[in-house]
Amino acid sequence: MIRYFVTGASGFIGRHLCRALVEQGRTVTALLRSDSSAEGLPSEVRVVRASFDRPDVYGPALAECDYVVHLAADARFGDGPGYAAANVGTTAALLKAVAASAPGLRRLVFVSTMGAVDRARADDCSAALTEDSPPHPTSDYGRSKLEAERLVAASGLPYAVVRPSMVAGADMRANSHVAVFARLAAAGSLFSRARWPGRVSVIHVSDLARGLIVAAEHAEAAGRTFFAGGEPVSLGEIFDYAAPGRARVGLGWLAALSRPFAVALPFQAKALLHSALAVDDGALRRLGWTPRRAWRQAIDEVCERERRRLDPALPPPGRAVVTGAASGLGRALAEALARRGRRLLLVDRDAAGLEAVCPGRPHVERARCDLSDESALGTLLASPVWSREAIDEVFACAGLGLRGAVAVLPYSGQADIYRVNLLSRLQLVHHALRAMRARQFGRIVLISSSSAYQALPFMTVYAASNAALLLFGEGLASETREDGIEVLTVCPGGMRTRFQKSAGVQELRDEKLMEPGEVADLILRALGRDRRVIMPSFRSKAMAALARILPRRVSVALWHRLMARLR
Repeated sequence: MIRYFVTGASGFIGRHLCRALVEQGRTVTALLRSDSSAEGLPSEVRVVRASFDRPDVYGPALAECDYVVHLAADARFGDGPGYAAANVGTTAALLKAVAASAPGLRRLVFVSTMGAVDRARADDCSAALTEDSPPHPTSDYGRSKLEAERLVAASGLPYAVVRPSMVAGADMRANSHVAVFARLAAAGSLFSRARWPGRVSVIHVSDLARGLIVAAEHAEAAGRTFFAGGEPVSLGEIFDYAAPGRARVGLGWLAALSRPFAVALPFQAKALLHSALAVDDGALRRLGWTPRRAWRQAIDEVCERERRRLDPALPPPGRAVVTGAASGLGRALAEALARRGRRLLLVDRDAAGLEAVCPGRPHVERARCDLSDESALGTLLASPVWSREAIDEVFACAGLGLRGAVAVLPYSGQADIYRVNLLSRLQLVHHALRAMRARQFGRIVLISSSSAYQALPFMTVYAASNAALLLFGEGLASETREDGIEVLTVCPGGMRTRFQKSAGVQELRDEKLMEPGEVADLILRALGRDRRVIMPSFRSKAMAALARILPRRVSVALWHRLMARLR
């Protein structure tokens, strides 16, 4: 039995490596931080949670392993003081722990980056990088990885170093280079309209995972450094493939014109015009490793994901969850999503109402759940009904309101307003985010209300819950942006739904309420446009603007009079 110890197993490459190891019959232990998700890891993987400075916790697992693959790092390209601690300090701590706890270690594989080498200023980039190329990293990230490489080589442990080029795959980070290129092309950005001749090496993550196993287990890999690069391709070709049929300006002439003084160009210009990011992975190939996917296959999954991100009309592979789906806006959204080919999980406490939504539609599942009951929602989230398919979108429409003074309304009813309007959404979103972050894709739509913008006497708790939800949605949108998760908070005004009656709100004579279907269409049109908050009603926008202009005391007094006399 061959046993592996993998750090950084919760990351993009780590998840794929663990899957490949399990498929090959290896035993895998993954070292994860206490706050890291094990989402996407095979069930056969044993998880140990500890920081690198706690070898007393993970040392026993190290003692049992044959191979260590060190992937844990801050992999975001850039500059800053944090890279030394994240990439050098963790490596030093792991090396110390391995030396003390794993005397039977066969090999440690350190996963570095081609950014540890980059290009010397005098390099004209006419040839691909090789293992013999002198390192001249141009970023703090690359410098930290090079320093970590040197620590590994000087450790006295059996080792191999692998420097991947650009790695692609469906669940890669949304802010990684290949994903950004695909998104720029799909959006038709001006930058993507140029046929940049600079060549980059692109490798599919599954091919890299196989390469790491070869570097670990092949006898001739000991003490060596390898590039794992896949096929070089020009950036212009990537743009052409990601968004075919669009006119692009050829820049081969500019590359030829700049060739005599290429050594004077900044690194970014070398990358765009020449082959600064191309690597030669011949050394790894000579050990029997060969990429199985061409560059088009490597980026195809990414292009598909980014097209779906920008165009919500394209159904994602997973399901959309709609709460409050038995009536009103929830029902309108469910029906609109079904027409767009979504696979749906509809949630409501009204079982009979649910059965009437999208009758006869394929790929529609229904679940009765009272969202004011935390344990009932927890049971749903832990059930096969929820986990049967990936959840790519959440439309949290279920809402609750009551008209009356705080002192008069029962506490339990007012507490339920907070549970449904805020806490159930926190519970639902918190659960969904784990898988969305692992896939680097997801949409969350939170239905608040225009009442979020001002205090609303006689519906005080309702307005307060919506104000809290608005702030929650805006903060969450900022937190999840780099994870490729879109969060949209919707603040509609009055709609023609049964909410008015159930909340005890009287409809005014000649009051122009929006239709739920109209609001649903506005929501779906707003997705994919990097909008964080929308307020569909012009009247609601005007009232919110007035609330910002008026002194708060005056605004509250006006609403007090309106709610007391007319509602």
